[in-house]
Amino acid sequence: MKDITLCHPRLQVLAASMVEECRKQGLAVKIGETLRTRAEQDALYAQGRTKPGSIVTNAPGSSYSSFHQWGTAFDIYRNDGQGAYNESGGFFEKAGAVGVSLGLIWGGNWKSIVDKPHFQLADWGSSTEGIKRLYKDPAEFMKTWVTGKAATGWIEDVYGRWYRHDDGSYTKNDWEKIDGKWYWFNESGYAYRSQWVLSKEKWYYLGEDNAMVTGLQVVDNNAYYFDGTGAMATGKITLETDERGALRG
Repeated sequence: MKDITLCHPRLQVLAASMVEECRKQGLAVKIGETLRTRAEQDALYAQGRTKPGSIVTNAPGSSYSSFHQWGTAFDIYRNDGQGAYNESGGFFEKAGAVGVSLGLIWGGNWKSIVDKPHFQLADWGSSTEGIKRLYKDPAEFMKTWVTGKAATGWIEDVYGRWYRHDDGSYTKNDWEKIDGKWYWFNESGYAYRSQWVLSKEKWYYLGEDNAMVTGLQVVDNNAYYFDGTGAMATGKITLETDERGALRG
């Protein structure tokens, strides 16, 4: 199949970002293969084995061992009239670097059956063993997806919470203020929870609700004070109470 809208919502966003960034770098690419059914994967696996052609995959459809079957992978092809898979000028190497910079796994870095047109979400690594431990099959996994125009705001999955903007994008490896509170999102776009983060040489702490904490807090049985910006205070500080008995630094 060649319809990226059949794939995981975050993969759709990353695929669009990759195509646009490639365009900016003078690389004309289009999305080719996306979601594959079990039958489609089995047919591809048969190539070079029981059917004519070269071997292009080690993943039979019956084992659900291709991320294409899970809707978390796509392939690209060259769209500049030079040949769909012509590697002249390091075309796919350059496109691969773009995908990797966006956090995708690139098949060009694989040792067994190098697959330069291939990209996939990095959440489960290069092998499907992890995702298969979590879900019985792709159909069960796809039930956890949140899709469509209404799929904005906070979204929670088995790996945590992430925030999808109206245009489908999401923050990663940075701060974002949402509804008056600050959150830190990791390189995969998930909000930190009950974790420390070092930002611009200052320490901050994200609470159980994922939001940055302020004031006096107990973390792992130790007391810390975080100022109004959320930065952890260092050195000696004096805490007083106001007329209502509330602490102030």
